[in-house]
Amino acid sequence: MTENNNSVEFRVIHKRRNRNENNDDPYQCKTIVKIEPQYMQRFGIKEGEIVKISGNTKNTVAICLPMSDSDLQEIDTREIEVEFLNNPEKKVQHPPKIILYGPVSCNVDVLGGWKQTINLSKFPESQIKSESIPEAELVTLATVNIAEKTMPGYHSHLDYSEIMGFVVTNNDRIDIPFQKEWHEKKQQEMWEKENQHPSSDMGTIRGNRSSSHLPSFPKSFQSAIVDVTPEGKPFWKITENTRFEFKDADLAKIFDPYRFTPKKLVNVVSISKQILVDDTEFTIPSLEVYSNMMKLIWYSYQRIKIPESDFTDIRKMNHMNRMMRNEHPRLIITLEDDLGNRYASTNESGGGGGSSGPDPTTMEIISNYSWHSIFSSTLDPKAKEIILTIKEVQWVRQNTTSMNMPPPPPRPPPHMTPIENTLLPKIVIAEGPWTFNVPVHWQKSSSDEAS
Repeated sequence: MTENNNSVEFRVIHKRRNRNENNDDPYQCKTIVKIEPQYMQRFGIKEGEIVKISGNTKNTVAICLPMSDSDLQEIDTREIEVEFLNNPEKKVQHPPKIILYGPVSCNVDVLGGWKQTINLSKFPESQIKSESIPEAELVTLATVNIAEKTMPGYHSHLDYSEIMGFVVTNNDRIDIPFQKEWHEKKQQEMWEKENQHPSSDMGTIRGNRSSSHLPSFPKSFQSAIVDVTPEGKPFWKITENTRFEFKDADLAKIFDPYRFTPKKLVNVVSISKQILVDDTEFTIPSLEVYSNMMKLIWYSYQRIKIPESDFTDIRKMNHMNRMMRNEHPRLIITLEDDLGNRYASTNESGGGGGSSGPDPTTMEIISNYSWHSIFSSTLDPKAKEIILTIKEVQWVRQNTTSMNMPPPPPRPPPHMTPIENTLLPKIVIAEGPWTFNVPVHWQKSSSDEAS
């Protein structure tokens, strides 16, 4: 890693949670990342230095700290087994490990599916040579006008002390708790109104001594950073001197839930391609082009041969059928056009409308699913061709060791199996590439036809 902003890939790992212990972590709600001490030295990162954390389509900043001995004892260090179908001798190179804490994790989309990686890079020395991080003088937060009507006076009841010391950048999403006393007051008011409502079931709830169905007042204000002054800085630190203002914004700016919801349909590009890889046939019929995104439609049809001895063992078949519901293929796809534009995959693929189960006529387990892969942004209207490349095919294979073991006795909570004792799945990879050059035909608009 050098000052020219080269990045290093890190694998996101998580701390193990013990249900019987207090898991309070002073860093959990801070803009902190931690890496192993030897990598801080190797990449020339000083403790407390600000680094850039990049995912696929989002990035943010964080304070970098070394993992402590207790961190290293608490993290899940197990490695997923990876098998390469067309190169059995190949071994996967696992990148160094990183812990992302709450706000950082919410502001970066993790790359690589099962690999769960992000990229970490240093800022140029000229931007961090001063020991003092630029102080945010004024932070503009996104809101919606209905918020004041549903939570009157909420502006003045936010507990900014909870975000003191945050290092932020533009477009970061941020969660600010309400002041405890004000939240409790609003919660009580909500319960009282609920109790007065003719259709309320509060009496029944209280009679049963249950609070699981009580309405709850939000504990925090969810927003996003629209702007920060002074301008022209790569990041800022929130301090006790920071002032806050609010600006109405689109809901997606705050929650980002509909960023990849298709809007106006612009075109449908016929692809009509099929490939057969190992035991799975993949069909890619089309690319739907919308005004704000693209959706690639594809289907998987998998047939796995099963020995007759297993096929006639009802317990094994039931076990295998349950595993197949959790096994699925994944296409690693890149998309570009003849103009040189490359379109980012959001790694958001959805499966559905399919089924899995045994076929006794062929002694096979069959799974048949439909999927879609989202790309942003939309296709350049001047593009005459798209280049679709399947870089590799990945399957999640559940560990079959337990198939030949007697079923374990039931263990009700809280005596659940610790995460470190669960069997990890295996990743099977068929490397490509499979590349398709597909012509794009644009429909003429009515105004074009008139001219």
